[in-house]
Amino acid sequence: MSDNYHPNSTFNAAATTKIHHANLKDLPLSTVHRLYKGGIRPGEPSRTRVQAQEMLEKIPPSQRAGIDGKSPASNVEKYLDGKHASHIEPHSKGGSNNPNNIKWENAKDNITRGDKTMTWQEQMRLNAKWQFDNLAGAVKAGFQAAPLGAAVGAVTAAPFSLLTNALRVVRGEISAQEATTATLKDTVMGGAVGGATAFTTTTLAAACPPIAIALTAAAPVLAVVGTAGMVYEFFKILDDHKQTVRIYYESLTKQELERLQAIENELIYEHQKNLEFLAEAEAINQEITNRPIAPGVEEAMQRLRESVAIAQSLGLTSADSKLLPDSQLPYLPPHC
Repeated sequence: MSDNYHPNSTFNAAATTKIHHANLKDLPLSTVHRLYKGGIRPGEPSRTRVQAQEMLEKIPPSQRAGIDGKSPASNVEKYLDGKHASHIEPHSKGGSNNPNNIKWENAKDNITRGDKTMTWQEQMRLNAKWQFDNLAGAVKAGFQAAPLGAAVGAVTAAPFSLLTNALRVVRGEISAQEATTATLKDTVMGGAVGGATAFTTTTLAAACPPIAIALTAAAPVLAVVGTAGMVYEFFKILDDHKQTVRIYYESLTKQELERLQAIENELIYEHQKNLEFLAEAEAINQEITNRPIAPGVEEAMQRLRESVAIAQSLGLTSADSKLLPDSQLPYLPPHC
């Protein structure tokens, strides 16, 4: 039962995950100026707004993303710090200031190259560095979002685990200490699920802006699904408790009927034994009563011995008659 409400932790953590990629309007003027004028010689016209946005998009997506309103602009500034807008084809060889001819590069490397054309090896190195920076920034954003996701997941799981285990205590299935341990375990698991969900969704969204847009658009739906799942889980827990109690009492009724039936069968068996005993005793009584009575003491003693033997065959002891074993019968010598 403890795993049923963890999907709600997933939905709620995903719904609270928000990634924003910086636009020109989000940046300070100094940074915007670099996008418009970076790599352009004095006296040449600035880039258009569209081109400035393209220069911004040449920064790896995760390096211009953040989980709050301020961090995207801050991340852009940190990424551009110490970098030049390097030309693939230099000005001296007719290279333009169009973003297609620009790559963000470490200032030292750009200065060292001078007016040489950027080699394909250098371009591959910058492309690989771009991919690495995008992955590193995405993972960083994921770790930043994980604590909030873990908190959401834990808060989502805790009340349902508490309710479930409290009802188990009421039913006598577990002790209060076991319920506390199980609730803590479920809460930690919910936190782990929420944290993992927030890390994964944030990492993907930071590295890929379309995913961030889709996640933002889906957030209200995810929140509704998570809330609906919590409502459903609440009533499901109560219904499961009701069904478990009903089955328990039905099983008690069945056990009680079986016990009563066993008692009745035992009474019937004992009654049949008594009837058989009485019938046997009646037959023996008739045999004793109808025996011919011969005169003389010796014949009387013989009849007594036969009666004792019959009584012993019926299970009678000296407690029932002083003439049975443990008692001394009169002894007469045989008749000569």
